[in-house]
This record gives sequence, structure tokens and C-alpha cells, in this order.
Amino acid sequence: MIKFDFNGLEPKSDEVEVFNDADFDFTKIQPDMDRMLEVAGKHGDVKNLIILARGGSVSTFRAFWHGYGKYISDKKVYFVDTVDPDYIFYVKDKCKPQDSLVISISKSGTTVDVIENVLNFDGFTQVIITTDSDNPLNAIAKEKGYDTLSHQEVGGRFSGLTEVSLFPSVLCGLDISEIRKGGAQGYVDFAKDTNDAKNLALIIRELSEKKYDQIFWPIYSRKLVAFSGLIAQLINETVAKEGKGISTVIAEGPESQHFLNQRFFGGPKNMIGIFTTVAGFDEEETVAVPENLKSVKLRDGNVGNLDGMKLSDSMRFELQGTYEEAKNSKIPSLKMEIDKVDEFNLGYFTAYLHVFAIYLARAFEVNPFDQPEVEGSKKISFEARKNYKK
Repeated sequence: MIKFDFNGLEPKSDEVEVFNDADFDFTKIQPDMDRMLEVAGKHGDVKNLIILARGGSVSTFRAFWHGYGKYISDKKVYFVDTVDPDYIFYVKDKCKPQDSLVISISKSGTTVDVIENVLNFDGFTQVIITTDSDNPLNAIAKEKGYDTLSHQEVGGRFSGLTEVSLFPSVLCGLDISEIRKGGAQGYVDFAKDTNDAKNLALIIRELSEKKYDQIFWPIYSRKLVAFSGLIAQLINETVAKEGKGISTVIAEGPESQHFLNQRFFGGPKNMIGIFTTVAGFDEEETVAVPENLKSVKLRDGNVGNLDGMKLSDSMRFELQGTYEEAKNSKIPSLKMEIDKVDEFNLGYFTAYLHVFAIYLARAFEVNPFDQPEVEGSKKISFEARKNYKK
């Protein structure tokens, strides 16, 4: 669950309605759990998972893995979201085919560099996730005898609570029923007539009229910062079109304070702050200062002031410093606090991000579900490939 501190900010209007849209109802998107668990049962003993995917097909599972999975799983996961030959060689050198499963994901089945990856990993067992259509990826799967899972009819960046992320998650030992439960609850909570996702979208839209066109989004949790890629894609690809929208700079706090605070406080006054943290960490560490070091001078105090300091409190104080300075500087800022990082909240936070991005697109009066400007570069790069042998 998520607690918001809007810091005095509130929308002046309540004009955005999205859940009446015929093309927007996440509750109707239901993964085929039986098929997914059947295929997972064949491959549960692999040591390595190799994910061949791009953009929204990989960003949510990357968040699940780095935010939670790697802390509980004994598997190794390699994200192949590139055709960089050095990295491809590295992965193939580290992973033996008999110990590894390749999961190849493309909704359209026509993502050229994913298909190149699939061919690069010939000889490895693969599972293909794509739509049930006559596309190149399905043709390869049929020819090679690979298992397939159906990609739900939803855009890649909104597919995080489907097979795309749930299949690798269950292989890593995550409780996907809890992820789905959290996601379902998030979709319900943020579909209400008045809710915090909608309010935030309206606040940002109204601030944009005052020339605030960037979001500074520091995340004070190494687990939660794993969502950075998904957040960036959702906002940029969902909202920034037709010359409208807003961009975002996401970074991990408190490290962000050492390379972005100067920009946030000293640069152009066009940034909105969204400070994000967790209410509770899973573990605790405490600072112990030896007696002979307690009198060492530190700023206007001494090192002894740190004795007995819980690092969870230290994180809280680091956030407090920047957040309160934003208030003092009259920079529009708010705070989000996620209960904890577990499977339920992975799903809940993912649902929140989906809905928030769509509200934001509706607030800027653009279509949340297309991405017309991304096709031009793809056409150019494929033409270059076609002319390669010439």
C-alpha cells in the first residue's frame, strides 16, 4: 500500500476520467495461470534464466528481480536487452545450455534485435512469449519446438502483471499469487472517483502550466529504485507526445543528493519533486562508534553523535534533509511511502504506476496507449540490415 504526503498541493479540478474508456480495463487481463505453471514445472531446476526482451517486456520483471527476487532466489538472472556482442559472449560463456533457460519476449513477434538474440542462443532451451498470431517469433518457436506462452493483448509497458513478468518470477520462487493480489487491489484503489494517482496527475498537469516540465524522482530504497526503468518508460512513452507531456529524472537516494541536488535547487525552477521511500526495511544495521573515536570532530558535532544510529533512521534523515529543503525553497514536492517491498506491494506499486501514467496522459489530453514516434528509427535500422550484404 502507498501513503501520500501532498505537502499542501492539491488539484484545482477533477476533470480526468479514464476507467470509462473502452480500451482500458486491466481487470479483464487475466494470465493463463495453468499454462504458465505447466511450462514452469518443466524448467524449475535450471540455474540460470536468460531474458531476451526490450522495453516494457523486461522492465517490470527487472524491477521484481532486483527489488526482491535476487534477495530470496538461488538462481542467476541475465537480462539480454541488447545486441552488444561483448555482453552476449559474456552471458553465453557464463551459462551452460543444460543449466539455463532462455525466455524470449516480444508482443509483436517482430522485434528485430530480439529475433537476433533468439538466433544467437540457438542450442539453449527457450520459452517464447508472444501474441497468438502468425509472426516470425511464433514461426521460429514452431520450427524449433520451443514452448510458447501467450502475450496478453496489452501494450508491453502495461504488461507487468501478465505472463511477461509472472513466468520468470515464478521460476525464481516469487509468490505470483500475491503479486497478482496486490495488482488487483491497486487497480481497484486507483479506479475510485477520487484517488491519489488521479490527484497527482492533475497536480502535475496544472503545475506544467506554470512551466514545471520535469519530475525529479529520488527513490530512497535500493529495492524500490529497481522500478526506475519502468517509471521512466511509462511516463515518457505514455505521456510525451504531440509536443506535450513531461519528462522525469529518476535516481537512487541518498546518492542522488551528490549529483542532482545542485540541479534541483540551483538550476532552472522547472522541476517537481516526488520523494519515494519505504515505511519499513526488512533488515536493520546499527552504527557502533568505538570510544576512542567518539570525540572526533564532525561538522558542528562529533562522530560520537552517530553511536547507536539505526541505518533505517539514517536513510530517513537523508530524505528529510532534501525534502525539507525543497519546502524551504518553495519547490513543489510531495512524498510517497510504500509499506514494504514484498510480493503484494510489488504488484500494488506496479498497478499504481500503470494507472498514474494513464491518468497523466489523459490530463495532458494524449492517447496513453500508442507510441507513434518510436517506429521511424526501427524502419531505418531494419533497412540497414536488409542492405547489409549489398
